[in-house]
Amino acid sequence: MNSPNFNYLEKEFPLLYNIGCSAEYNLHSDPVTTLWKLRVFEEKIVEYLFEEHSFEKPRENTLHYRIKVLEDEGILQPNIASLIHNIKHKGNIAAHDSKGSLEDAQTNLFSAFKIAKWFYQSYSSEK
Repeated sequence: MNSPNFNYLEKEFPLLYNIGCSAEYNLHSDPVTTLWKLRVFEEKIVEYLFEEHSFEKPRENTLHYRIKVLEDEGILQPNIASLIHNIKHKGNIAAHDSKGSLEDAQTNLFSAFKIAKWFYQSYSSEK
């Protein structure tokens, strides 16, 4: 699997690259898998951000509260946080209810691309 949309992540963030490629690969054949993979993708970005900023995990260590910490600390701008929350929401529906449309998967794939570009431009040592 190869994705020109996520190639820039391959060298420095191979896990993100692999998840992004997998999400993109499944887009038309299995949008639910794409939505679930994108949720994993953004969860890994949140983990990277916690490590990068040496944040302790919140008492309620859920993805929702980790995102809130990043918002409260000013790490996530409102536009990026909104994209992340939407991916989380649609990904949870995909994972727990096996529901998701091609349109939702396409929208979230584009959102993940925006998040990944922001993340790479902000945290890559190669930029």
